[in-house]
This record gives sequence, C-alpha cells and structure tokens, in this order.
Amino acid sequence: MPIYALRTTIGQEQSMSEQLARRADNRPHLGIYSILLPGGLKGYIFVEAESIDHVELLVEGVRHIRKRPRSTRAEEIPIDQLENFLIPRPVIEGVDINDIVEVITGPFKGSRARIIDINIGKEEVTVELLAMDLQIPVTLSGESIRVIEKATEKVDTEDEYLL
Repeated sequence: MPIYALRTTIGQEQSMSEQLARRADNRPHLGIYSILLPGGLKGYIFVEAESIDHVELLVEGVRHIRKRPRSTRAEEIPIDQLENFLIPRPVIEGVDINDIVEVITGPFKGSRARIIDINIGKEEVTVELLAMDLQIPVTLSGESIRVIEKATEKVDTEDEYLL
C-alpha cells in the first residue's frame, strides 16, 4: 500500500495522529491502514492508504494539517526511506568506556560521571561519579545519562561488553 506524508504544525504531531486514527476508525469505508508518527521527525505524520483521495477525505476539515497531499502533488513514499524510523536503536549507541556523562534522572541527577563498563544486553552503564571522594561504581539505565565529553583515546574493549 502507498504511504503519504502529511505536514503538521510542530508540536501537534501526537494529537493529530490520534485524531486521524479516530477518524479512520469511524470511517471504515476509507482505505486507511496505518498512521505512523516517527519519533525523530517533527512536523510530519505518515499515512498508509489505498489512494491519495482517501487521505484527502481523512484530513478534510482537520486543523494543524499544514500541507494537504493533493495540493503538494504528493508522491508515494517508499518504505525503505522510513526504515530508520521503524527500527529501534539501542539507547546506549554511541557511548564508550571512559566517556564523561551527566546523569539526567534519579538521585544523582546533575552529577558528572565517567563510564567504566557497558552492558549492551540490558542497556545499562556502570559509572563512577566524579564529584565523590569515594569512587563507588553505580549502574544506571542508558536512558538516564547524556554524553558530555567523548573519551580522548579510544579503548577497544568490545570483548569486555556483557551481552
């Protein structure tokens, strides 16, 4: 089935996708199969439908739709262009041992730390807090850190990663 892009007001993607999904459920005669809201792309919603006419009928009278498919002469979007939005990336991608990170959640929020171990399977990192006198290793979720400074020399420790 063809996929069409809808341009929306930035910040309204979530509410627009929910509204369009409700409209598609209430109008089963329209050939709307799915609505994709990509996390990393602001201002766009993708709709899988039988034809562009069905998408036009779906968005008719809806606010916050910036560009209608018919007015922009929208073409079908190949699924391979959307693959990077469909495949989840590991949270700890791009994090290496000896990187300096900031803890962004939890009891150590705002603290700086150095990564000493990475567990790819659990998506966790073990860090040493830099501001503490006593260096105690703390295991944190990959979502609770943000890289501030990359390690100056790369340490090849792929064998030490726990899977």
